[in-house]
Amino acid sequence: MSSASTRFFFAGHFVSRLPLTMLTALLAVSALLAGCESLSPAECATADWRQLGVQDGSRGRTDRAADYYESCSKAGLSVNVAVYRAGRAQGLQSYCQPANALNEGLAGNSYEGVCPAPMDQNFRNIHGIAWRDQEARKSLARLQREQDQMEAELRDSKTADDRKRTLREQLSRSDRRIEEARYAVRDAGYQLDRLRSDMRQRGQY
Repeated sequence: MSSASTRFFFAGHFVSRLPLTMLTALLAVSALLAGCESLSPAECATADWRQLGVQDGSRGRTDRAADYYESCSKAGLSVNVAVYRAGRAQGLQSYCQPANALNEGLAGNSYEGVCPAPMDQNFRNIHGIAWRDQEARKSLARLQREQDQMEAELRDSKTADDRKRTLREQLSRSDRRIEEARYAVRDAGYQLDRLRSDMRQRGQY
């Protein structure tokens, strides 16, 4: 791997060979988006910090202790950070299982890189394969909807002749894109089937 670029998993996608300056910007945006959690004074006063940590961990959320501390300190209330983080670590053990990586990817949910090092790479790999499958299917469905709209406009007697010529050219290109998208769906589905088979053999699915 060169020192000027790297391969990074961001918002559910692998981004290849990003310049480090762009990578830094993506990380900053991710941190800003993650830092939006707050609690009301009433929630701070009654919070079960272990259970809140378990809940955040089991949902694959980043560590929110600093956000909770900021919210609660404004009301003069404390946060048991150690207990929260112990609960979150417990929740992550549930979230970071291979079967959940598959389900999260298929649901189109992004992965925030929260799993402990021994589990992280396997989670990323499984999630990435599942994510690509659902993304390929979504892309094909979008192209087919666009083609249906163009064909409907082409059949419309009110459509001008110049517009019809343009539509025929666009439909010709659309056919090629749809064929490519169908290939992508088949390839992603093949990879997903192999993954599921391997996970079943390992007792992970």
